[in-house]
Amino acid sequence: MLSLGVDIGGSHIACCVFDHTSKELLKETFSYKKVNPHGTKDEILKTWLLALNESIAHLNRNIAGVGLAMPGPFDYYRGISKIKEVAKLQALYNVSLRLEIAQGLNMLPSQIRFINDASAFSIAEASLGKASAYKRIVAITLGTGLGASFAVNGMPVLKDKRVPDSGYLYNQYYKNILADELFSTRGIIEVYREVTGEQITNVKELYDEVAIDNQAKLVFENFGNRLGDFIKPYLEEFGAEALVLGGNISKAFDVFGESLKTQLPNLDELYVSEFGEEAAIIGGALLLDEMFYKKIEDTLKLM
Repeated sequence: MLSLGVDIGGSHIACCVFDHTSKELLKETFSYKKVNPHGTKDEILKTWLLALNESIAHLNRNIAGVGLAMPGPFDYYRGISKIKEVAKLQALYNVSLRLEIAQGLNMLPSQIRFINDASAFSIAEASLGKASAYKRIVAITLGTGLGASFAVNGMPVLKDKRVPDSGYLYNQYYKNILADELFSTRGIIEVYREVTGEQITNVKELYDEVAIDNQAKLVFENFGNRLGDFIKPYLEEFGAEALVLGGNISKAFDVFGESLKTQLPNLDELYVSEFGEEAAIIGGALLLDEMFYKKIEDTLKLM
């Protein structure tokens, strides 16, 4: 069986066909498009459908459907966007993306499924990555925002006394500051500006300066220390055995990893996802496995 996995970001779409038998992405079907996050509904959907059709066009076989990993807020079970009052995809508010995409691909609405992007990431890691060796894992994505997913036996946990509400960490506070403002690209950029008075545009620019700029190195090390201090009580409460990192900031793990590990000595495993940006695509594609979908269906209603 084949299905199309999709990773939707605020300014991009990436998709690729997943083979459920070999458990591999068919790399020749990969498609990536930049998306204008401030565009109209029709502009955004046109770009999305261009990418989806581009992936499908590489095949001479039918696909079971499409699984999309989406940022929130979103009604994942019904396929309706609830994104508003943020600088991305606001034109899609209250739009039934299930119906729009089904019509655009000439598929049944039931063939179009959605999941939170951080949950998709954790599912891929718990199903096919190193985290599959552990029962209780936490996956976090570090990029434009802080994504998180708590999972037991490969299933996201959203309602549990040992887990923050909905498994979210972005809306928690660390020393009276919203976590999403600290453990994100803008958080790192702001700390560097405060320390040096210099403005950088992204984390990669800062990472490239580490070898020649000690302040850049210290900013990353401080990031690791604070991230570990922030997340430690949540991991301990949940009984996490492994922590897996994703997102663009995780590419600087060689600089902040040791300071993070120092804060989290009780974990059996702490690593950066080997799937990288493909993890959310794989997690989305797995929604088309009917046995898996039946197990996660009630959880999707809570997302």
